[in-house]
Amino acid sequence: MPIRRYLSWVALALTGFAVVLLLGQLPAAERSLNQRLSTVSVFEPETTKRLTDDRLVDALSAIKLGNRPIRVGWDHGILAVDLLDREPGVLRRDIALLLDFAYSDMRNVKQVLVRVFEARGERKVLLLAAETRKSDWTEDELDKLRLAAEKPDVELAWRSANVRWTVTAAGKGRFENFANS
Repeated sequence: MPIRRYLSWVALALTGFAVVLLLGQLPAAERSLNQRLSTVSVFEPETTKRLTDDRLVDALSAIKLGNRPIRVGWDHGILAVDLLDREPGVLRRDIALLLDFAYSDMRNVKQVLVRVFEARGERKVLLLAAETRKSDWTEDELDKLRLAAEKPDVELAWRSANVRWTVTAAGKGRFENFANS
């Protein structure tokens, strides 16, 4: 009789030991099960192409401008960008990139204002201002704008109907025929 009693205790101890070993394997089994049951996303959520105050700097920093932006503003669908004119040869391309970004990439930009400044010592002098609205552009003109932004050697007709230019007295010598080309 005493041996039978000890056998039941030995069986209970072996069962307990087996349960502890099996419980130790649960995390590995859970990882394996999760990998097999994980779903593959077929549809990805559409990223909104809307400009907001929170995304303004990140969105504009992705644009490779030749001239440095010194101020950027966003207010009720109006994007305002001030550029420091360091490379006048790429100014048209920079403006084309900004307009392409605003009107083709973003859905909620209604108007773009661009001002070009020149640094003269500690102060900045306004040389040129451009204003345009999305309603001024047709889809065909936006396609041409995108092409001009991607390939600087493609000339874009800067008609006064699409962009309203204001050249200041300080910018007359440099940008005399800027809007007419």
